[in-house]
Amino acid sequence: MHLSALFTALLTLLMSAPLAQAAEANPARGDPAAIALGATLYQANCARCHGEQATLPSAEAPDLRRLNSFCQALKDPALQARCLQDVDGYFMMSVNTGKVRAGIIYMPPWRDVLTAQEIWAVRSFIESRPLPAPRLKTSVDADHEAH
Repeated sequence: MHLSALFTALLTLLMSAPLAQAAEANPARGDPAAIALGATLYQANCARCHGEQATLPSAEAPDLRRLNSFCQALKDPALQARCLQDVDGYFMMSVNTGKVRAGIIYMPPWRDVLTAQEIWAVRSFIESRPLPAPRLKTSVDADHEAH
């Protein structure tokens, strides 16, 4: 089975799962007013870790512009929409609950700081940023080369 056919089959299977239906799609996607609000919120709350204009990824703070990469490669519009909805759900959950690994807080929870509307605005802003060139090295690789 071709790899893309396997991914499509897997995504189709996941789409039929009851739990997968819970994700909400970003209601502000593409809205210019939401993008402008998101830009302001992003600069105030996210830029220090994810970089100005969402362009400074690190091992701890990933390049958020890449979240939709797999979805954009899907040819079937229904699968692509469902994939984006799942990524939206992941984004909302991640921002609300933060990121903790091995007891270390990499990103604090924002649920008591930003409203759902504001989180969707930040997501819309990030999606409006131009995609970077394909990454050949991580920030960890660059750090190792510098030493």
